[in-house]
Amino acid sequence: MKEPGNQSPQGGACQIVRCSFVACLTFLLVLPACGRKTAVRPPALVAPEPVRNLTLAIVHDKVQLRWERPQRYMDGSEMDDLGGFVVLRAAQNGQGTTTPFVQIAVVPVEDRDRFRRAKRFSYTDEQLTPGTLYRYRVQAFTLDGYYSRPSNTVELVWQRRP
Repeated sequence: MKEPGNQSPQGGACQIVRCSFVACLTFLLVLPACGRKTAVRPPALVAPEPVRNLTLAIVHDKVQLRWERPQRYMDGSEMDDLGGFVVLRAAQNGQGTTTPFVQIAVVPVEDRDRFRRAKRFSYTDEQLTPGTLYRYRVQAFTLDGYYSRPSNTVELVWQRRP
């Protein structure tokens, strides 16, 4: 008769193998259920479509830019994670010195969880020098940091109104 707790070495090894097998089987059965599985898409296709309708208006001696919200990714699927917009500006002074496009503002999108989302966005530029040509573009970006191509370019030569 065997004493309790005095098991043969083979019985313990079999139990370890059985436990390892059950753990591996459980892991393999549960793994496919973790997270939402979708087809893998290249980064170029998950960027937002570019803003296509950027407009410019002079409002109360300031430049107001307006544009519509992009609705789709580059692959044509519906966008659900728009993070915001980057406003870019380039300038050329009266002597012909040109600066490249630089970021002057970020316009966040804060209505992702709402049923009714904003369709139009705007930004007002108040930092203007008379006699300077200003060019503007807007880029949309997702929460994951994918940026659209730049929008159409709008421009004006700023003249202070008398």
